[in-house]
Amino acid sequence: MKRTIYPILATALIISSCGTKFLEVTPTTTVPEETSYATERDMTKALMAAYAPLQVFDFSFGDSESEYHPYQFISDILADDYNAVGGSGPGDCPYLQLMASFRLTPEQSLIQFWSDLYKGIYRSNIVVGRTDGVEGISQASKTRLISEGRFLRAFYYHVLWKFWGSVPYYDVNPNGSTIPYIVPQMSEDELYGKIIEDLDAAVAPGALPDVVMLSEVGRATRFAAIMLRADVVMLKGDMDRYASVLEQLSEIIKSNIYALTPSFEDIWKDEGEWNCESIWEINYSDNPSNRTWDDIYAPGGTVFPTFIGPDSYKGTRFAQEGYGFGPVSKALKADFEPGDTRCDASIQDFNTNKLKGEKYNARQGDTGMFNKKYMGRADGNSNFIGNEGRELNFRTNMRIYRYSDVLLRSAELLIRTGGDQVLADKYLNEVRARAFGTSSASLGSRARTATLDNILQERRHEFAFEGNRFFDLVRFGVAEEVLASKGYTTQKRYLPIPQSEIDKSEGTLKQNNY
Repeated sequence: MKRTIYPILATALIISSCGTKFLEVTPTTTVPEETSYATERDMTKALMAAYAPLQVFDFSFGDSESEYHPYQFISDILADDYNAVGGSGPGDCPYLQLMASFRLTPEQSLIQFWSDLYKGIYRSNIVVGRTDGVEGISQASKTRLISEGRFLRAFYYHVLWKFWGSVPYYDVNPNGSTIPYIVPQMSEDELYGKIIEDLDAAVAPGALPDVVMLSEVGRATRFAAIMLRADVVMLKGDMDRYASVLEQLSEIIKSNIYALTPSFEDIWKDEGEWNCESIWEINYSDNPSNRTWDDIYAPGGTVFPTFIGPDSYKGTRFAQEGYGFGPVSKALKADFEPGDTRCDASIQDFNTNKLKGEKYNARQGDTGMFNKKYMGRADGNSNFIGNEGRELNFRTNMRIYRYSDVLLRSAELLIRTGGDQVLADKYLNEVRARAFGTSSASLGSRARTATLDNILQERRHEFAFEGNRFFDLVRFGVAEEVLASKGYTTQKRYLPIPQSEIDKSEGTLKQNNY
């Protein structure tokens, strides 16, 4: 596993999963800022630069050490669906090993992930703050650019808020003179309010398109902003906004733009990217694919399928190189009902589904089971033409919001607000019908009443390894009960802030009581 990486500035963003290079982005460190944002093309470049940090949600590097921080994985190791972090042992990505047992220290906290999120915020602020003053842009284009910037800023802050709670906030970039570099820390509640302000603007009718052209897939839509707003409001437990979230989710359902993919397994194939169920994905491409260990910020693919793949795998179905992280817990598989197609689509179980000649090297916490949704298929980077870095360039998109999430969140909110039980049952059983390969009318004894307990269990099965489980346990109020054996308490809700950030703040940044 290569670990020593040297930084090079990002110069482009792949915006389409089918390999279209949407736009080249000139590094802003080499162009005077006062002349960098003068035209619509300049602002579109700035917007693409604001999207670019999403590409390193799997891996990036600091001054001397690389950091694996796959966005969904770092959420899920806090919960109960992985048996262990995996890898070669406690010394392999020790910060992840400590996170999983709620023993993370400020010195080991995810500094590079924190830094990448603030890069995204800084770049989003440029788009939001400068677009309105640029001449020659139609009002519609200005509105879209600014709304996308606000969506991205909200997304980056929401990730910081989810993991750290109270963090520094700025919506105008510090310059060291009129705006000091040391930024005030905002409370969790205050930060929530700022995120909602951006999202309320982004979901306003006409701010963002409901759909985008094929060449623009990956750019934010109004429905993606609605999903992010629902995510934030429901994690906060803000009952005053439940009605508005439910109304907005109903807009998505009534739009008839989305539908459940008939086969759950198909979602995770190449042809399942940006299908009828997908509301927002982070795109990766294996051609063009310029990411290398010396240029991790170049556009291209993702290393996550390698990260969770079996070590030294021999066989024809999956990629030969894997690092063996994320062995799946036996309890998760046992929790699936017989006949639920999501089990085999989500979990590759070599104990029961092993082809002749297949073998791999068992690593820490091995159960014989792996995250099949994102495992590196044998042809998952087949279009790669570089000399090195194939393992970094899988074309597997990261699915962020899917239509099944709309249905299950709608069912949940109907229950939480005393709404229509029949409608809540309908939404829940639509998801279950797809899982069992039948229709809602034919579910029979497999039909379920929409209760909070049933919805939480359904979300576990539907979104396994998609980064939802820990935050679902927190917002349903059962995290202490379910995760007690891992060492979780309410005091461990937020990660410790990286010590290097505390040190640089000159005493203004207060550490979480972790």
